[in-house]
Amino acid sequence: MRAQLLARALGAVDIAVDIVTTSREGMEFLASMGVGSQLLSEHFRVEFGERHDMSRKRTDARVLNYLVLPWRAMADLRRLAVLARGADVVVNDSLHPALLLAPVLGFPRPIIQLYGENLWRAMEDNLDDRAPAWIASRYKTALRAVRERAFGRIIHTLGSTEPEPGTSPRTYRMAPIVARPERTPLEVRAELGIPDGTPLAAVYLNPHFRHPSIAEAVEEGLRRHGFRTYAVGEGYRARPGWVGTDGRFGDVVHAADLFVSGAGMGALELARSSGTSLLVLLGDQPEQARNVAELVRRAPDFALRSVLVGDPDLAGAIASAAQALSRGRTGSQPTAGARGDDPWIQAFQELVRLARLRSSARLLPLARARQALGPGAL
Repeated sequence: MRAQLLARALGAVDIAVDIVTTSREGMEFLASMGVGSQLLSEHFRVEFGERHDMSRKRTDARVLNYLVLPWRAMADLRRLAVLARGADVVVNDSLHPALLLAPVLGFPRPIIQLYGENLWRAMEDNLDDRAPAWIASRYKTALRAVRERAFGRIIHTLGSTEPEPGTSPRTYRMAPIVARPERTPLEVRAELGIPDGTPLAAVYLNPHFRHPSIAEAVEEGLRRHGFRTYAVGEGYRARPGWVGTDGRFGDVVHAADLFVSGAGMGALELARSSGTSLLVLLGDQPEQARNVAELVRRAPDFALRSVLVGDPDLAGAIASAAQALSRGRTGSQPTAGARGDDPWIQAFQELVRLARLRSSARLLPLARARQALGPGAL
């Protein structure tokens, strides 16, 4: 979602974006949003089960194989170098391991690492309690050293956007980018056929939610309290009453009385910025648990409840949480002011400008050498 939002926002200020993804499902998702993309390879992915539960051992094994086997990571970097010819910068969204290492390996284009603050912390802590302390410590040190070799860093956070002490140059902190509504709540409810006085629940479950029992529990739990549900989920696109994608889903969240989702940063920021009460489904994913804790710290009055996907009575837990949140919107209401994508646009404009300056500075000595040695000398 972030890639297509950025492509549109940056395209509006004449920064062209070519998107490269690592799965055919990602290409299909982007195409459904009207955005083209190219496939790098499908060698790397984070391993999940059907209940939004991340498998650390299987993911570790896949990452190791990806980095060690020369026809995987190094081949991807060579292909990406060809795809990036003429680009000012290459953006590594969500810490793909090949591009995380690219600045160390002499990749020919400036690399911008774009990642969620809590995703980084979860990756840093990956070996805690799983390896000897000295190995975990050296792993963290190595990760930070690699990150600092990048040309720039864009960190999206639910916490403070102020620069942290000792921050490297060309590092930007900002709230997650979310879609701005194109329709009013009244227009959305009319298009969905929601009568006045009927509560509306907007549901989005990402592709890592696939088990039928989860969708059944969501439907049943919300039905118990009279909610009409508009449900989106790539893993449930074939399920009656669900759609796979919706490029204007943010409009539905702004119009809804309740938003049900996983705890990705984009979902939490969409709920916070729209003022819609949020019910999150938490699987075994450390990053998302951190996201919830961060939002609770930053906005303690925001109407939020968490339910564990592994709850044996998931429908009952959802029903109880929905009832607790059904008093209406008590989160922050939308406020007038700068567009939510303005900080993102400004950061990319600055990074592109600096990358072009660096490129010009490197070409200048070559041009002088050509002039000193005469035409055809180099």
